[in-house]
Amino acid sequence: MSAFKWSVAVLGASMASAAACAAWGAVPPPQPVWARSPVALERYEVAPLPNGAGEPAANQWVDNPFVGGSDAPMPEDVSQALADGDAGMSQRAAQPSREPGGDASAAGPLEGPPVPMRAPMRLGDAAAANDGLPPDRPITLNFQRAELTAVLHAFAQFTKLNIVASERARGQVTLRLDRVPWRTAFDLLLEANGLAMSRIGDVIWVAPAAEVAARERQRYEAHARAVELEPLASRSFELHYARAEDLRRFLTGSGTQRALSKRGTAVADARTNLLFVTDLPARLDQIGELVWRLDAPARQVLIEARIVEGDEGLSRELGVRLGVTPVSGDATMHRGLTTGADGTVYNLAAGPISGFEAAGLGLTLLAARATRLLDIQLSALEAEGRGRVVSSPRVVTADRTKAVVEQGTELPYQAKVGQGVSGVQFRRASLKLEVEPQITPDGRVILDLDVAKDSVGEQTAAGPAINTKHVQTRVEIEDGGTVSIGGIDATDDRDDVTRVPLLGKIPVLGALFSHRAHRDQRSELVVFITPRVVEPN
Repeated sequence: MSAFKWSVAVLGASMASAAACAAWGAVPPPQPVWARSPVALERYEVAPLPNGAGEPAANQWVDNPFVGGSDAPMPEDVSQALADGDAGMSQRAAQPSREPGGDASAAGPLEGPPVPMRAPMRLGDAAAANDGLPPDRPITLNFQRAELTAVLHAFAQFTKLNIVASERARGQVTLRLDRVPWRTAFDLLLEANGLAMSRIGDVIWVAPAAEVAARERQRYEAHARAVELEPLASRSFELHYARAEDLRRFLTGSGTQRALSKRGTAVADARTNLLFVTDLPARLDQIGELVWRLDAPARQVLIEARIVEGDEGLSRELGVRLGVTPVSGDATMHRGLTTGADGTVYNLAAGPISGFEAAGLGLTLLAARATRLLDIQLSALEAEGRGRVVSSPRVVTADRTKAVVEQGTELPYQAKVGQGVSGVQFRRASLKLEVEPQITPDGRVILDLDVAKDSVGEQTAAGPAINTKHVQTRVEIEDGGTVSIGGIDATDDRDDVTRVPLLGKIPVLGALFSHRAHRDQRSELVVFITPRVVEPN
Protein backbone atom coordinates (compact mmCIF):
# COMPACT_ATOMS: atom_id res chain seq x y z
CA MET A 1 0.00 0.00 0.00
CA SER A 2 1.35 3.40 -0.99
CA ALA A 3 2.16 5.90 1.71
CA PHE A 4 0.82 9.45 1.44
CA LYS A 5 1.57 12.75 3.10
CA TRP A 6 -1.24 15.21 3.68
CA SER A 7 -1.12 18.95 4.24
CA VAL A 8 -4.16 20.97 5.25
CA ALA A 9 -4.48 24.72 5.42
CA VAL A 10 -7.58 26.35 6.88
CA LEU A 11 -8.51 29.97 6.19
CA GLY A 12 -7.83 32.09 9.23
CA ALA A 13 -5.61 29.43 10.82
CA SER A 14 -3.10 30.39 13.45
CA MET A 15 0.64 29.85 13.49
CA ALA A 16 0.03 26.55 15.23
CA SER A 17 -1.89 25.25 12.27
CA ALA A 18 0.93 26.42 10.00
CA ALA A 19 3.36 24.46 12.16
CA ALA A 20 1.09 21.45 11.82
CA CYS A 21 1.33 21.77 8.05
CA ALA A 22 5.09 21.78 8.30
CA ALA A 23 4.92 18.68 10.46
CA TRP A 24 3.02 16.91 7.69
CA GLY A 25 5.91 17.72 5.37
CA ALA A 26 3.93 19.57 2.68
CA VAL A 27 4.91 22.61 0.66
CA PRO A 28 2.46 25.50 1.08
CA PRO A 29 0.13 25.30 -1.94
CA PRO A 30 -1.46 28.19 -3.89
CA GLN A 31 -4.75 29.96 -3.13
CA PRO A 32 -7.78 27.83 -2.18
CA VAL A 33 -9.98 26.60 -5.01
CA TRP A 34 -12.96 25.22 -3.05
CA ALA A 35 -14.69 28.55 -2.93
CA ARG A 36 -18.12 27.38 -1.84
CA SER A 37 -17.03 25.05 0.96
CA PRO A 38 -17.58 26.11 4.58
CA VAL A 39 -13.95 25.14 5.11
CA ALA A 40 -11.66 26.13 2.26
CA LEU A 41 -9.17 23.35 1.56
CA GLU A 42 -5.88 23.75 -0.21
CA ARG A 43 -4.48 21.15 -2.59
CA TYR A 44 -3.09 18.00 -1.07
CA GLU A 45 0.25 16.56 -1.94
CA VAL A 46 0.06 12.87 -2.86
CA ALA A 47 3.49 11.29 -2.89
CA PRO A 48 3.11 7.54 -3.59
CA LEU A 49 6.16 5.43 -2.92
CA PRO A 50 7.11 2.90 -5.59
CA ASN A 51 7.06 -0.82 -4.83
CA GLY A 52 10.31 -1.81 -3.25
CA ALA A 53 13.30 0.37 -2.50
CA GLY A 54 14.06 3.56 -4.35
CA GLU A 55 13.30 7.25 -4.49
CA PRO A 56 9.71 8.43 -4.16
CA ALA A 57 7.82 9.07 -7.37
CA ALA A 58 7.16 12.60 -8.61
CA ASN A 59 4.59 14.43 -6.53
CA GLN A 60 1.10 14.96 -7.90
CA TRP A 61 -1.22 17.72 -6.67
CA VAL A 62 -4.88 16.79 -6.33
CA ASP A 63 -7.79 18.41 -4.58
CA ASN A 64 -9.35 15.28 -3.09
CA PRO A 65 -7.57 13.36 -0.33
CA PHE A 66 -9.31 10.14 -1.35
CA VAL A 67 -7.54 9.90 -4.69
CA GLY A 68 -4.98 7.14 -4.51
CA GLY A 69 -6.17 5.89 -1.13
CA SER A 70 -4.34 6.11 2.17
CA ASP A 71 -3.88 4.16 5.36
CA ALA A 72 -3.20 7.32 7.35
CA PRO A 73 -6.05 8.88 9.34
CA MET A 74 -7.80 11.67 7.49
CA PRO A 75 -7.70 15.18 9.00
CA GLU A 76 -10.97 16.09 10.68
CA ASP A 77 -11.38 19.37 8.76
CA VAL A 78 -11.13 17.47 5.46
CA SER A 79 -13.75 14.94 6.55
CA GLN A 80 -16.03 17.75 7.68
CA ALA A 81 -15.67 19.56 4.35
CA LEU A 82 -16.68 16.47 2.39
CA ALA A 83 -19.52 15.69 4.77
CA ASP A 84 -20.89 19.24 4.42
CA GLY A 85 -21.09 18.38 0.80
CA ASP A 86 -19.96 20.93 -1.77
CA ALA A 87 -16.64 20.44 -3.45
CA GLY A 88 -15.98 23.02 -6.11
CA MET A 89 -14.92 22.14 -9.62
CA SER A 90 -11.61 23.04 -11.17
CA GLN A 91 -11.38 26.68 -12.18
CA ARG A 92 -8.72 26.12 -14.85
CA ALA A 93 -9.68 27.88 -18.05
CA ALA A 94 -10.85 25.59 -20.85
CA GLN A 95 -8.85 25.89 -24.06
CA PRO A 96 -10.48 24.95 -27.39
CA SER A 97 -9.06 21.87 -29.06
CA ARG A 98 -6.60 22.32 -31.90
CA GLU A 99 -7.33 18.86 -33.27
CA PRO A 100 -9.55 18.48 -36.36
CA GLY A 101 -13.13 18.14 -35.24
CA GLY A 102 -12.24 18.74 -31.62
CA ASP A 103 -13.80 22.18 -31.32
CA ALA A 104 -17.55 22.14 -31.80
CA SER A 105 -17.62 25.84 -32.61
CA ALA A 106 -15.33 25.32 -35.58
CA ALA A 107 -17.40 22.52 -37.08
CA GLY A 108 -19.36 23.31 -40.23
CA PRO A 109 -23.15 23.22 -40.36
CA LEU A 110 -24.76 19.86 -40.70
CA GLU A 111 -26.45 19.10 -44.00
CA GLY A 112 -29.73 17.40 -44.63
CA PRO A 113 -32.33 16.15 -42.16
CA PRO A 114 -31.45 15.09 -38.59
CA VAL A 115 -29.58 11.82 -38.39
CA PRO A 116 -30.22 9.11 -35.76
CA MET A 117 -28.95 9.97 -32.31
CA ARG A 118 -25.47 8.81 -31.45
CA ALA A 119 -24.81 6.31 -28.69
CA PRO A 120 -23.81 7.79 -25.31
CA MET A 121 -20.16 8.74 -25.26
CA ARG A 122 -17.91 6.61 -23.06
CA LEU A 123 -14.23 7.13 -22.34
CA GLY A 124 -13.58 3.40 -22.12
CA ASP A 125 -14.67 2.69 -25.70
CA ALA A 126 -12.08 1.45 -28.16
CA ALA A 127 -12.83 4.45 -30.39
CA ALA A 128 -11.72 6.79 -27.58
CA ALA A 129 -8.29 5.20 -27.16
CA ASN A 130 -6.53 8.00 -29.10
CA ASP A 131 -8.71 10.95 -28.12
CA GLY A 132 -5.91 13.09 -26.71
CA LEU A 133 -6.93 12.60 -23.06
CA PRO A 134 -4.42 11.67 -20.34
CA PRO A 135 -3.17 8.07 -20.20
CA ASP A 136 -5.47 5.50 -18.64
CA ARG A 137 -3.67 5.27 -15.28
CA PRO A 138 -5.09 3.19 -12.42
CA ILE A 139 -6.95 5.01 -9.67
CA THR A 140 -8.10 3.93 -6.20
CA LEU A 141 -11.26 5.51 -4.77
CA ASN A 142 -13.05 5.09 -1.45
CA PHE A 143 -16.14 7.26 -0.97
CA GLN A 144 -18.89 6.92 1.62
CA ARG A 145 -21.98 9.00 0.82
CA ALA A 146 -19.87 11.73 -0.77
CA GLU A 147 -21.41 14.42 -2.91
CA LEU A 148 -21.31 13.73 -6.65
CA THR A 149 -19.68 17.10 -7.34
CA ALA A 150 -16.84 16.21 -4.96
CA VAL A 151 -16.23 12.93 -6.78
CA LEU A 152 -16.21 14.68 -10.16
CA HIS A 153 -13.83 17.22 -8.69
CA ALA A 154 -11.48 14.41 -7.69
CA PHE A 155 -11.48 13.08 -11.25
CA ALA A 156 -10.81 16.58 -12.58
CA GLN A 157 -7.74 17.00 -10.41
CA PHE A 158 -6.44 13.48 -10.98
CA THR A 159 -6.68 13.71 -14.79
CA LYS A 160 -6.10 17.48 -15.14
CA LEU A 161 -9.28 17.68 -17.22
CA ASN A 162 -11.89 20.44 -17.37
CA ILE A 163 -15.16 18.95 -16.12
CA VAL A 164 -18.38 20.96 -16.09
CA ALA A 165 -21.31 19.49 -14.15
CA SER A 166 -24.93 20.35 -14.83
CA GLU A 167 -27.05 21.77 -12.00
CA ARG A 168 -29.13 18.59 -12.21
CA ALA A 169 -26.10 16.37 -11.62
CA ARG A 170 -26.58 16.05 -7.87
CA GLY A 171 -26.64 13.20 -5.39
CA GLN A 172 -24.50 11.16 -3.07
CA VAL A 173 -22.03 8.50 -4.14
CA THR A 174 -20.74 5.47 -2.26
CA LEU A 175 -18.08 3.45 -4.03
CA ARG A 176 -14.80 1.68 -3.48
CA LEU A 177 -12.46 0.94 -6.39
CA ASP A 178 -8.96 -0.45 -6.08
CA ARG A 179 -6.51 0.33 -8.89
CA VAL A 180 -9.10 0.56 -11.67
CA PRO A 181 -8.25 2.44 -14.91
CA TRP A 182 -9.60 5.94 -14.47
CA ARG A 183 -11.54 5.79 -17.76
CA THR A 184 -13.39 2.69 -16.62
CA ALA A 185 -14.00 4.21 -13.19
CA PHE A 186 -15.38 7.39 -14.76
CA ASP A 187 -17.74 5.42 -17.02
CA LEU A 188 -18.96 3.35 -14.06
CA LEU A 189 -19.63 6.52 -12.09
CA LEU A 190 -21.76 7.93 -14.91
CA GLU A 191 -23.72 4.73 -15.50
CA ALA A 192 -24.39 4.14 -11.80
CA ASN A 193 -25.89 7.62 -11.43
CA GLY A 194 -27.81 7.81 -14.72
CA LEU A 195 -25.44 10.39 -16.19
CA ALA A 196 -23.98 10.96 -19.62
CA MET A 197 -21.17 13.07 -20.97
CA SER A 198 -20.49 15.23 -23.98
CA ARG A 199 -17.02 16.36 -24.98
CA ILE A 200 -16.41 19.77 -26.56
CA GLY A 201 -12.72 20.23 -27.18
CA ASP A 202 -10.90 19.78 -23.88
CA VAL A 203 -14.04 20.22 -21.78
CA ILE A 204 -16.21 17.32 -20.59
CA TRP A 205 -19.79 18.24 -19.75
CA VAL A 206 -21.58 15.86 -17.36
CA ALA A 207 -25.37 15.88 -17.04
CA PRO A 208 -28.28 13.44 -16.71
CA ALA A 209 -28.59 11.18 -19.73
CA ALA A 210 -31.98 12.62 -20.67
CA GLU A 211 -30.60 16.15 -20.65
CA VAL A 212 -27.63 15.21 -22.86
CA ALA A 213 -29.94 13.43 -25.31
CA ALA A 214 -32.31 16.40 -25.38
CA ARG A 215 -29.47 18.80 -26.15
CA GLU A 216 -28.16 16.56 -28.92
CA ARG A 217 -31.62 16.39 -30.44
CA GLN A 218 -32.04 20.15 -30.25
CA ARG A 219 -28.65 20.69 -31.88
CA TYR A 220 -29.44 18.39 -34.79
CA GLU A 221 -32.86 19.91 -35.31
CA ALA A 222 -31.42 23.43 -35.19
CA HIS A 223 -28.84 22.57 -37.84
CA ALA A 224 -31.51 20.95 -39.99
CA ARG A 225 -33.62 24.11 -39.82
CA ALA A 226 -30.64 26.37 -40.45
CA VAL A 227 -29.68 24.48 -43.59
CA GLU A 228 -33.03 25.41 -45.13
CA LEU A 229 -32.02 29.08 -44.97
CA GLU A 230 -28.40 28.70 -46.06
CA PRO A 231 -27.74 30.24 -49.51
CA LEU A 232 -26.91 27.89 -52.37
CA ALA A 233 -23.88 28.00 -54.65
CA SER A 234 -23.27 26.71 -58.18
CA ARG A 235 -20.29 25.07 -59.81
CA SER A 236 -19.57 23.62 -63.24
CA PHE A 237 -17.47 20.50 -63.83
CA GLU A 238 -15.71 19.81 -67.12
CA LEU A 239 -15.62 16.05 -67.60
CA HIS A 240 -12.91 14.31 -69.62
CA TYR A 241 -13.84 10.62 -69.46
CA ALA A 242 -17.23 10.14 -67.83
CA ARG A 243 -20.50 11.15 -69.45
CA ALA A 244 -22.19 14.15 -67.90
CA GLU A 245 -25.61 12.52 -68.12
CA ASP A 246 -24.38 9.41 -66.28
CA LEU A 247 -22.99 11.51 -63.43
CA ARG A 248 -26.17 13.58 -63.30
CA ARG A 249 -28.26 10.44 -62.79
CA PHE A 250 -25.79 9.26 -60.17
CA LEU A 251 -25.95 12.50 -58.18
CA THR A 252 -29.73 12.86 -58.37
CA GLY A 253 -30.61 9.30 -57.43
CA SER A 254 -33.50 8.58 -55.13
CA GLY A 255 -33.38 7.76 -51.42
CA THR A 256 -30.01 6.77 -50.05
CA GLN A 257 -28.54 6.76 -53.57
CA ARG A 258 -28.84 10.55 -53.81
CA ALA A 259 -25.54 12.39 -53.41
CA LEU A 260 -27.04 15.90 -53.51
CA SER A 261 -28.91 17.47 -50.63
CA LYS A 262 -32.66 17.78 -50.93
CA ARG A 263 -32.23 21.35 -52.22
CA GLY A 264 -29.47 20.46 -54.69
CA THR A 265 -29.94 20.14 -58.46
CA ALA A 266 -27.73 18.97 -61.32
CA VAL A 267 -27.93 19.68 -65.07
CA ALA A 268 -25.91 17.90 -67.78
CA ASP A 269 -25.03 19.32 -71.20
CA ALA A 270 -24.43 16.54 -73.72
CA ARG A 271 -22.77 18.77 -76.35
CA THR A 272 -19.99 20.13 -74.14
CA ASN A 273 -20.05 17.27 -71.61
CA LEU A 274 -20.35 19.79 -68.78
CA LEU A 275 -22.07 19.14 -65.47
CA PHE A 276 -23.66 22.05 -63.58
CA VAL A 277 -24.41 21.48 -59.89
CA THR A 278 -26.23 23.80 -57.47
CA ASP A 279 -26.13 22.90 -53.78
CA LEU A 280 -24.87 23.97 -50.37
CA PRO A 281 -21.26 25.24 -50.42
CA ALA A 282 -20.07 22.52 -48.05
CA ARG A 283 -21.81 19.85 -50.11
CA LEU A 284 -20.28 21.19 -53.34
CA ASP A 285 -16.80 20.46 -51.98
CA GLN A 286 -17.81 16.86 -51.35
CA ILE A 287 -19.37 16.55 -54.81
CA GLY A 288 -16.21 17.97 -56.38
CA GLU A 289 -14.14 15.25 -54.74
CA LEU A 290 -16.66 12.62 -55.88
CA VAL A 291 -16.69 13.87 -59.49
CA TRP A 292 -12.88 13.91 -59.55
CA ARG A 293 -12.78 10.26 -58.55
CA LEU A 294 -15.47 9.18 -61.00
CA ASP A 295 -14.06 11.12 -63.96
CA ALA A 296 -11.09 8.80 -64.37
CA PRO A 297 -9.94 6.92 -67.49
CA ALA A 298 -11.21 3.36 -67.68
CA ARG A 299 -8.70 0.60 -68.28
CA GLN A 300 -8.99 -1.23 -71.60
CA VAL A 301 -9.06 -4.95 -72.30
CA LEU A 302 -8.36 -6.55 -75.68
CA ILE A 303 -10.60 -9.58 -76.20
CA GLU A 304 -9.26 -11.97 -78.83
CA ALA A 305 -11.43 -14.91 -79.87
CA ARG A 306 -10.47 -17.89 -82.02
CA ILE A 307 -13.29 -20.02 -83.39
CA VAL A 308 -11.89 -23.38 -84.51
CA GLU A 309 -13.88 -26.08 -86.30
CA GLY A 310 -12.51 -29.57 -86.70
CA ASP A 311 -13.19 -33.26 -86.46
CA GLU A 312 -14.88 -34.81 -83.48
CA GLY A 313 -12.50 -34.88 -80.53
CA LEU A 314 -10.74 -31.66 -81.48
CA SER A 315 -10.80 -30.30 -77.93
CA ARG A 316 -9.37 -33.57 -76.65
CA GLU A 317 -6.57 -33.41 -79.19
CA LEU A 318 -5.70 -29.84 -78.26
CA GLY A 319 -5.83 -30.71 -74.59
CA VAL A 320 -3.29 -33.48 -75.15
CA ARG A 321 -1.00 -31.21 -77.15
CA LEU A 322 -1.11 -28.25 -74.77
CA GLY A 323 -1.31 -30.11 -71.46
CA VAL A 324 2.09 -30.84 -69.89
CA THR A 325 2.45 -32.87 -66.71
CA PRO A 326 4.96 -31.47 -64.16
CA VAL A 327 8.17 -33.49 -64.37
CA SER A 328 11.32 -32.95 -62.31
CA GLY A 329 14.67 -33.57 -63.92
CA ASP A 330 17.94 -32.15 -65.12
CA ALA A 331 16.76 -31.51 -68.68
CA THR A 332 16.19 -27.89 -69.60
CA MET A 333 13.62 -28.70 -72.31
CA HIS A 334 10.59 -30.95 -72.17
CA ARG A 335 8.42 -31.39 -75.26
CA GLY A 336 9.77 -28.10 -76.56
CA LEU A 337 8.98 -26.09 -73.40
CA THR A 338 11.49 -24.34 -71.15
CA THR A 339 11.51 -25.56 -67.58
CA GLY A 340 11.69 -23.48 -64.42
CA ALA A 341 14.80 -22.67 -62.44
CA ASP A 342 14.25 -25.73 -60.27
CA GLY A 343 14.06 -28.07 -63.27
CA THR A 344 10.27 -28.45 -63.06
CA VAL A 345 8.14 -28.40 -66.20
CA TYR A 346 5.02 -26.39 -65.44
CA ASN A 347 1.56 -27.59 -66.39
CA LEU A 348 0.32 -25.24 -69.07
CA ALA A 349 -3.28 -26.40 -68.84
CA ALA A 350 -4.82 -25.04 -65.67
CA GLY A 351 -7.43 -26.95 -63.73
CA PRO A 352 -10.85 -27.21 -65.37
CA ILE A 353 -14.07 -25.74 -64.09
CA SER A 354 -15.81 -27.95 -61.53
CA GLY A 355 -18.12 -30.44 -63.24
CA PHE A 356 -16.29 -30.56 -66.60
CA GLU A 357 -13.44 -32.62 -67.96
CA ALA A 358 -10.30 -30.81 -69.04
CA ALA A 359 -10.37 -32.17 -72.59
CA GLY A 360 -14.09 -32.76 -72.89
CA LEU A 361 -17.28 -30.80 -72.62
CA GLY A 362 -16.95 -27.52 -70.75
CA LEU A 363 -14.31 -24.88 -70.09
CA THR A 364 -10.58 -25.14 -69.61
CA LEU A 365 -8.21 -22.41 -68.45
CA LEU A 366 -4.85 -22.19 -70.19
CA ALA A 367 -1.93 -20.30 -68.72
CA ALA A 368 -0.19 -17.50 -70.60
CA ARG A 369 2.63 -19.88 -71.58
CA ALA A 370 0.18 -22.13 -73.40
CA THR A 371 -1.39 -19.15 -75.16
CA ARG A 372 1.89 -18.55 -76.99
CA LEU A 373 1.82 -22.11 -78.34
CA LEU A 374 -1.84 -22.07 -79.29
CA ASP A 375 -1.35 -20.52 -82.73
CA ILE A 376 1.37 -23.06 -83.52
CA GLN A 377 -0.86 -25.99 -82.61
CA LEU A 378 -3.78 -24.60 -84.60
CA SER A 379 -1.57 -24.19 -87.66
CA ALA A 380 -0.44 -27.79 -87.27
CA LEU A 381 -4.04 -29.01 -87.15
CA GLU A 382 -4.87 -27.06 -90.31
CA ALA A 383 -1.86 -28.58 -92.06
CA GLU A 384 -3.04 -32.05 -91.08
CA GLY A 385 -6.54 -31.32 -92.34
CA ARG A 386 -8.11 -32.00 -88.96
CA GLY A 387 -9.34 -28.50 -88.25
CA ARG A 388 -9.48 -24.93 -89.43
CA VAL A 389 -9.82 -21.50 -87.86
CA VAL A 390 -13.25 -20.29 -88.89
CA SER A 391 -12.89 -16.78 -87.50
CA SER A 392 -10.54 -14.70 -85.32
CA PRO A 393 -12.47 -11.62 -84.19
CA ARG A 394 -10.86 -9.01 -81.95
CA VAL A 395 -12.54 -6.32 -79.93
CA VAL A 396 -11.31 -3.77 -77.38
CA THR A 397 -13.65 -2.92 -74.52
CA ALA A 398 -13.44 -0.92 -71.33
CA ASP A 399 -13.20 -2.45 -67.90
CA ARG A 400 -16.60 -3.87 -66.81
CA THR A 401 -18.15 -3.14 -70.21
CA LYS A 402 -19.76 -5.94 -72.21
CA ALA A 403 -18.40 -6.83 -75.67
CA VAL A 404 -20.43 -8.88 -78.18
CA VAL A 405 -19.06 -10.96 -81.06
CA GLU A 406 -21.59 -12.72 -83.31
CA GLN A 407 -21.13 -14.79 -86.45
CA GLY A 408 -23.69 -16.88 -88.33
CA THR A 409 -26.42 -16.92 -90.97
CA GLU A 410 -30.07 -16.02 -91.27
CA LEU A 411 -32.30 -18.77 -92.69
CA PRO A 412 -35.33 -17.73 -94.78
CA TYR A 413 -38.64 -19.55 -94.45
CA GLN A 414 -42.23 -19.03 -95.51
CA ALA A 415 -44.60 -17.81 -92.83
CA LYS A 416 -48.06 -16.30 -92.74
CA VAL A 417 -48.01 -12.58 -92.14
CA GLY A 418 -51.75 -11.92 -92.50
CA GLN A 419 -55.04 -13.42 -93.56
CA GLY A 420 -54.22 -15.58 -96.55
CA VAL A 421 -50.94 -13.75 -97.05
CA SER A 422 -47.57 -15.41 -96.68
CA GLY A 423 -44.17 -13.85 -96.60
CA VAL A 424 -40.53 -14.60 -96.06
CA GLN A 425 -39.13 -14.36 -92.56
CA PHE A 426 -35.70 -15.19 -91.22
CA ARG A 427 -34.36 -17.21 -88.34
CA ARG A 428 -30.86 -16.61 -87.10
CA ALA A 429 -28.43 -19.47 -86.63
CA SER A 430 -25.20 -18.04 -85.29
CA LEU A 431 -22.44 -18.27 -82.75
CA LYS A 432 -22.73 -15.41 -80.26
CA LEU A 433 -20.09 -14.48 -77.68
CA GLU A 434 -20.76 -11.98 -74.91
CA VAL A 435 -17.75 -11.15 -72.76
CA GLU A 436 -17.62 -8.67 -69.88
CA PRO A 437 -14.10 -8.30 -68.42
CA GLN A 438 -13.20 -7.02 -64.97
CA ILE A 439 -9.61 -6.18 -64.06
CA THR A 440 -8.65 -7.12 -60.50
CA PRO A 441 -6.21 -5.06 -58.40
CA ASP A 442 -3.48 -7.68 -58.89
CA GLY A 443 -3.73 -7.52 -62.70
CA ARG A 444 -5.80 -10.64 -63.31
CA VAL A 445 -8.98 -10.62 -65.39
CA ILE A 446 -12.43 -11.90 -64.42
CA LEU A 447 -14.56 -12.82 -67.44
CA ASP A 448 -18.34 -13.07 -67.48
CA LEU A 449 -18.88 -15.38 -70.47
CA ASP A 450 -22.11 -16.02 -72.33
CA VAL A 451 -21.69 -18.32 -75.34
CA ALA A 452 -24.66 -19.38 -77.50
CA LYS A 453 -24.39 -21.67 -80.57
CA ASP A 454 -27.44 -22.03 -82.80
CA SER A 455 -27.46 -24.52 -85.67
CA VAL A 456 -29.99 -25.64 -88.26
CA GLY A 457 -32.06 -28.63 -87.23
CA GLU A 458 -34.80 -30.60 -88.91
CA GLN A 459 -37.03 -29.12 -91.56
CA THR A 460 -40.63 -28.68 -90.46
CA ALA A 461 -43.76 -27.33 -92.07
CA ALA A 462 -43.25 -24.07 -90.19
CA GLY A 463 -39.63 -23.78 -91.25
CA PRO A 464 -36.29 -25.10 -90.10
CA ALA A 465 -35.81 -25.96 -86.45
CA ILE A 466 -32.96 -24.29 -84.57
CA ASN A 467 -30.74 -26.33 -82.27
CA THR A 468 -29.35 -24.20 -79.45
CA LYS A 469 -26.43 -24.70 -77.09
CA HIS A 470 -25.78 -22.16 -74.36
CA VAL A 471 -22.92 -21.76 -71.86
CA GLN A 472 -22.88 -19.01 -69.21
CA THR A 473 -20.16 -18.83 -66.59
CA ARG A 474 -17.71 -16.60 -64.72
CA VAL A 475 -13.99 -17.38 -64.64
CA GLU A 476 -10.82 -15.70 -63.40
CA ILE A 477 -7.65 -15.92 -65.45
CA GLU A 478 -4.26 -14.25 -65.60
CA ASP A 479 -3.50 -11.48 -68.06
CA GLY A 480 -2.78 -13.13 -71.42
CA GLY A 481 -4.26 -16.48 -70.42
CA THR A 482 -6.84 -18.30 -72.52
CA VAL A 483 -10.26 -19.74 -71.79
CA SER A 484 -11.08 -22.76 -73.95
CA ILE A 485 -14.75 -23.59 -74.50
CA GLY A 486 -15.13 -27.00 -76.12
CA GLY A 487 -17.72 -29.68 -76.56
CA ILE A 488 -19.88 -27.72 -79.05
CA ASP A 489 -20.67 -30.58 -81.43
CA ALA A 490 -22.32 -30.32 -84.84
CA THR A 491 -23.88 -33.21 -86.78
CA ASP A 492 -24.44 -33.28 -90.54
CA ASP A 493 -26.73 -36.25 -91.31
CA ARG A 494 -28.08 -36.21 -94.88
CA ASP A 495 -28.62 -38.28 -98.05
CA ASP A 496 -26.98 -37.11 -101.27
CA VAL A 497 -28.39 -38.18 -104.68
CA THR A 498 -26.42 -37.82 -107.92
CA ARG A 499 -28.33 -38.38 -111.24
CA VAL A 500 -27.63 -38.33 -114.96
CA PRO A 501 -29.73 -35.57 -116.46
CA LEU A 502 -33.10 -36.83 -117.83
CA LEU A 503 -32.15 -40.51 -117.58
CA GLY A 504 -31.91 -40.44 -113.82
CA LYS A 505 -35.62 -39.54 -113.50
CA ILE A 506 -36.96 -42.48 -115.58
CA PRO A 507 -39.11 -44.74 -113.36
CA VAL A 508 -37.43 -48.02 -112.45
CA LEU A 509 -34.64 -47.51 -114.97
CA GLY A 510 -33.60 -44.23 -113.35
CA ALA A 511 -31.88 -46.08 -110.55
CA LEU A 512 -29.31 -47.27 -113.07
CA PHE A 513 -28.36 -43.69 -113.87
CA SER A 514 -28.25 -42.30 -110.29
CA HIS A 515 -26.14 -42.68 -107.16
CA ARG A 516 -27.31 -42.41 -103.56
CA ALA A 517 -24.94 -41.74 -100.65
CA HIS A 518 -25.67 -41.34 -96.94
CA ARG A 519 -23.51 -38.76 -95.22
CA ASP A 520 -23.11 -38.72 -91.45
CA GLN A 521 -20.44 -36.20 -90.48
CA ARG A 522 -19.74 -35.05 -86.95
CA SER A 523 -17.62 -32.01 -86.15
CA GLU A 524 -16.71 -30.03 -83.08
CA LEU A 525 -16.41 -26.31 -82.48
CA VAL A 526 -13.87 -24.97 -80.00
CA VAL A 527 -13.76 -21.32 -78.93
CA PHE A 528 -10.63 -19.78 -77.41
CA ILE A 529 -10.97 -16.41 -75.63
CA THR A 530 -7.81 -14.54 -74.62
CA PRO A 531 -8.04 -11.28 -72.63
CA ARG A 532 -5.09 -8.89 -72.60
CA VAL A 533 -4.97 -5.78 -70.44
CA VAL A 534 -4.08 -2.74 -72.55
CA GLU A 535 -1.67 -0.60 -70.55
CA PRO A 536 -2.14 3.18 -70.89
CA ASN A 537 0.56 5.22 -72.60
